[in-house]
Amino acid sequence: MRGRGTVETAAADWLLSSAGEEPGRVRVQWASGNGLADLPVGRLFDLVRMSEGTGMAVVQTLRRHEAVVGPVMLATASHVLSFLVPPGSAQEWKAWLRGSGHGRRRAVAAAGPGRVLRCPRPGCVRQGHIWLVRPGGPLTDSRVLWAALRDSAPPRPLGRAPYALFR
Repeated sequence: MRGRGTVETAAADWLLSSAGEEPGRVRVQWASGNGLADLPVGRLFDLVRMSEGTGMAVVQTLRRHEAVVGPVMLATASHVLSFLVPPGSAQEWKAWLRGSGHGRRRAVAAAGPGRVLRCPRPGCVRQGHIWLVRPGGPLTDSRVLWAALRDSAPPRPLGRAPYALFR
């Protein structure tokens, strides 16, 4: 049986591999300042971000259907969940969102190469950021995540969004 430290180390190593040539920079960021590192998106994962309420409903739907729930991080200050999805998924999500109420409200967004994920070392809570599902295992399948979003959180009527996930 693997101990908790082993799981956290494996998750941290997986995240460090996303940093490419700069794992040392990530280690320094985790160890100093606010404890958050900026990991480049697009190499090992893309992101799908959604409001906390919507995201938690999606997680429940995925679990109810016994689907794989890959890494998920919560930023408590902004109430945003970030799902790690396979690289290249952001383009697909942007196309799906373009015609949906979720996209028009800007309550769900996708990010690919050129973006960063500010995250703590797995097993740590820093500046209100916490891993709800640790990295290191399989990523959430993009199409399954989209289906869970449609099933669990129909978009509300258009109006002013409480915040935008990406500006």
